[in-house]
Amino acid sequence: MGLARAGSSPAFPICYHERGVQLKVTTNLLDNCEVQMIVELETERLDRAKGAAARRLARRVSIPGFRKGKAPYSVILQHLGEDRIVENAVDDLGQEVYKEALEKTEINPFAPGNLVDASLEKKPTFTFNVPVAPNVDLGDYRSVRLDYHPVEVEDKAVDDTMGQIQAKHAVLEPIERPSELGDVITINAYGTLNPGKENSESLADEKDIDLLLDEQSEWPMPGMTEKIVGMEIDETREFQLHFPEDYDNNDLAGKQVHWSISCTNAKSRTLPEMNDEFAALLSAEYKTLLELRVAVREQLEQAATKQKSQEYRGEIIGAILEGSNIAFPPIMLRERVNNLLREQEGALQSRGLTLLDYLKIEDKTEEEYRAEIEPDAILQLQRSLILTEIVETEGLKVDDKQVDEQIEKTSATFGDSADKIREMLSKENGRKSVELDLLTEMALERLEAIAKGEEPELPPDTERENAATIHTGSK
Repeated sequence: MGLARAGSSPAFPICYHERGVQLKVTTNLLDNCEVQMIVELETERLDRAKGAAARRLARRVSIPGFRKGKAPYSVILQHLGEDRIVENAVDDLGQEVYKEALEKTEINPFAPGNLVDASLEKKPTFTFNVPVAPNVDLGDYRSVRLDYHPVEVEDKAVDDTMGQIQAKHAVLEPIERPSELGDVITINAYGTLNPGKENSESLADEKDIDLLLDEQSEWPMPGMTEKIVGMEIDETREFQLHFPEDYDNNDLAGKQVHWSISCTNAKSRTLPEMNDEFAALLSAEYKTLLELRVAVREQLEQAATKQKSQEYRGEIIGAILEGSNIAFPPIMLRERVNNLLREQEGALQSRGLTLLDYLKIEDKTEEEYRAEIEPDAILQLQRSLILTEIVETEGLKVDDKQVDEQIEKTSATFGDSADKIREMLSKENGRKSVELDLLTEMALERLEAIAKGEEPELPPDTERENAATIHTGSK
């Protein structure tokens, strides 16, 4: 049976007899990956459904003068009311009619359909919206080209990381003298914004904070180090500081803060000498300081390359999306929004909050929040559908060996819990999840190669039409 788009001429109706009662089905293809299925049936079918519904209801209620389920229809109708009987009849009959009509069409439902209208005047008519598979047309995605510039790690980044490693291995020793630059003091800090004014408020209330006395430090605000250097244990200082007029946070720029700082501990800080012995102390893998520095550079390059790749792949997806035509049924969007809500709930629970708490704080209803996150849900769906289509079009596949290797690789990172993770991932759902992750990565790698102009070959049976190249940046 051909499907016609809504607003155009409908497809030819299908008529057939079920239990001697005629059923007529008309379908229209809607714009949102749904098929409207209009089912018309004989009045006798509805009458029988109403009678069956009345008998079921009568078995659950007491009607004076009759045993449960034994009252005639007219009495049940008078006792329960027609609306209640019709409502129950429509619920049951709708499910029956939906299944029967669906079997007689060529519709392949993507998800369960919804009864959107039931007209009971003259000929009883049920209208269903049936979700069908998403429609993904990627256009000429293989013509997408994006500039890619390999990452370059500057010497300063390596120097900074080496300094961080050195700082982690600093030796701290208690002192009884006044603190100096380079020392670490432990403080309790209380700051009041706009002190002495009606709009004064607490800016900070921190306890047992270890603070390195560094001239370049701007925590908790510029000028703090100068005010507290020289403090001794059990000493308290009170002073005023102003945020600079050009401070990054406009809400704080130019504002005055009254600080009360108490020193509870103080230690000197001695950095280890950066030499071959220090490198060997970190790991037997390093024989010299140069080897450590080379390893640090490689790690920074790997991290930067990974970040660059993620950004580059995002740009590729965006370029493909511009030349694509993607549609999906509303139920997919509802489910994706629900997933985002569950993720938000999980994140809030880790902070001791509920979604309801969050909505109250933000002064939003759940409907408003759903509308707010819907654009993100749409982008996630589009990205997912693009990658799914790429996997199919490019003929990407993974075998059991690849899945096994990935399960082992993933499990190994969990240390003592490796066996438990391995067992979980080895189950059917776990293996399917691993397979999907591998296919997703393969699809992204393929798109990255295409965008760089490497043009991997398509499977032999893939037919593609010539189209204009999508360019972003020069090659």
